[in-house]
Amino acid sequence: LLLLVAPLMPVIGREINGARIWIKVGPASIEPWEAVKLLLVVFFAAYLEEYREVLSRSPRRIGPLPIPPVPYLVPIVAMWAIAMVVMILEKDVGATALFFGIFLAMLFLATGEAFYALIGLALLLLGGFAAYQLFGHVHVRVDTWLRPFAEDLRFDAGYQMVQGLYALANGGLLGAGLGNGMPERIPVVWSDFVFAAFAEETGLAGALALLALYLLFLYRGMQIAVRAPTTFLQLLAAGLAFIVALQTLVIVGGNARLIPLTGITLPFVAYGGSSLVTNWMLVGLLLRVSEVSNRMRGGP
Repeated sequence: LLLLVAPLMPVIGREINGARIWIKVGPASIEPWEAVKLLLVVFFAAYLEEYREVLSRSPRRIGPLPIPPVPYLVPIVAMWAIAMVVMILEKDVGATALFFGIFLAMLFLATGEAFYALIGLALLLLGGFAAYQLFGHVHVRVDTWLRPFAEDLRFDAGYQMVQGLYALANGGLLGAGLGNGMPERIPVVWSDFVFAAFAEETGLAGALALLALYLLFLYRGMQIAVRAPTTFLQLLAAGLAFIVALQTLVIVGGNARLIPLTGITLPFVAYGGSSLVTNWMLVGLLLRVSEVSNRMRGGP
C-alpha cells in the first residue's frame, strides 16, 4: 500500500501526461505500480490458497450461486474500493483495470465460480460509470475513444488516437518496412502507441506474429501453473502469466480503439525502465516456479 500511494506524496510524487503514478528519486523517475503488481499476485495467491474452499463450497446458495460468509467477501469489496481510489487520486485508468483484472482472474481460477468474476466486473463497471460522470480526466478518455475524429477533438485530445489509427491503416498487410514508418507523428509513441508504430512498419503479418508470441508466453505460463506442485505456486504462476496477457490485451485494444486507451505499457516492447525490470523479474519468478516443479517431480 505504501508503494501504491507513494506518487501522491507532495515531495517525491510526479504527474506525467495527466497521471500521478511516478516518484522522483534523484535523477530517476520510478513507477511504483510496476513492483506493486507482482506483490499483489503473491498476496492474492497466498490468500486464495488459504480460503479457496470456503469461497467455492459455501453451504449457502441462491440457485447455482454460492454465497460465502460476509467476512470472506470483504477482500472483494476492498479490492474494488482500492481500485477506485487509485483511479480517482492518481488518474490512472490503466492501473485500475490491471489491478482489478488480476484479482478477478485469480479468484476465478482458484474457485472455479464465475459468480465472483461477474460481481467484480459489475462493480468495476459501476465504478467506471460513476468516475465518467464525476471526473474530467476519465470523461476525456472515454470521449476521445468514442469520437476521436470529432472536430473539437481530432487536433486536441484525440490527436494521438487519430495518428495511431492512421499508422495502423498505413501498415497494410506487410508494412512499410523497418525504419520506413513515421512514428514521430504519434505523441508519446514509445509508450502508449508502440504497437501502432510496430504494426505500421511490419503490417498485419508482423502484428499478428507479435501477438502470437504473447499467446505463446501465456500458454507456457499456464503450463507451468498446471505442473506446479502446490496451490500457491499454481495461482502464482497463473497470475504472473495473466499480468502479461492482460497488459497486452489492454494496450493493443486501446491502440485499435476497441477499448479506451490507458497508460499501460506493452510488455518487453514499450520504453520504460521500471516496466522492463519488472517484466524480467516476472519471467524470473515463472522460471523459479518451473524449476521447483521439475525438482519436486524428479524431472530435468
